[in-house]
Amino acid sequence: MKTMKNLVLTLGMIITITSTSFGQLFDDWYDLNFDSQFGLQHLTIDTVSNPNNIWQIGEPQKSIFTNAYSEPNVLVTDTINFYPTNDTSIFFITNVAFGQGFEWPHTVILAGQYFVNTDTLTDYGKIEFSPDNGTTWIDMLNDTVGYWYWDSFEKPVLTGNSNQWRSFWVNLAELGHFYGVKDGDTVLYKFTFISDNIQTNKDGLMFDNFHFEDWVEGIEEVGYTLIKSNCFPNPLDNELTITFSNELNSSFDIYLFDALGNQIYKSKTNSNVVNISVNCLKKGVYFYKLVDLNKKEFTIGKVVKE
Repeated sequence: MKTMKNLVLTLGMIITITSTSFGQLFDDWYDLNFDSQFGLQHLTIDTVSNPNNIWQIGEPQKSIFTNAYSEPNVLVTDTINFYPTNDTSIFFITNVAFGQGFEWPHTVILAGQYFVNTDTLTDYGKIEFSPDNGTTWIDMLNDTVGYWYWDSFEKPVLTGNSNQWRSFWVNLAELGHFYGVKDGDTVLYKFTFISDNIQTNKDGLMFDNFHFEDWVEGIEEVGYTLIKSNCFPNPLDNELTITFSNELNSSFDIYLFDALGNQIYKSKTNSNVVNISVNCLKKGVYFYKLVDLNKKEFTIGKVVKE
């Protein structure tokens, strides 16, 4: 197994603040972890088609589901009880397409954490996408028309037993080519849990730490490959940790920007784990970017200092 290398960077070393452009235009970029009100305006739990909808926000207190991915709350098929028979429960996430719509060099990311405990195949979850505010629905887990770009290890399996929290991540960048998603269009994500008529006394499905990105790349990233990264904690405390794929220990430039796009930090790393002291940062929103100029790869993320 490859050993992770850690590089500690201190923002106290920054001497000047430059006005370098961030290179991306941001619109709808947010995390939804159910531990605060932040982002909840995008969430709708459908009680119209099912007044007994079992999706609930809260602390899981079940047989298998006992902990959130980020404490204390999750979105789960009932916080206490086993899921019932003959159930179809739905929640929606609503976003608005930004910039050029879903066309390269646009990037639209849906990511998150899930935990599943169901009767395999007969009880399951679905993720669907609507490019036209609910008129058309595309099955994101089984669609063969659009290019969904699921990471090979991060396409969710929403039936059976995951035995732990697992992550999923998908880039929807080229959907505009197939479904005509334009700037300003309302796009919906529908998450459904379905059970049959046999009671199995299982916990169901839960989600945590949804992450949504919607941005247009600057000219310097056109032709580059977007790679996945994770950052924590978020909101920040005293240190920011960024993990990303760097199997060959390539050289990445590290940038940190404020909410106005001003570059406030730059350094380099050959590691796949970066720790940055953020004690000197004021409260606000910040963005990081890591770029490998030789392999033409980059990753990007948003963090909040409270």
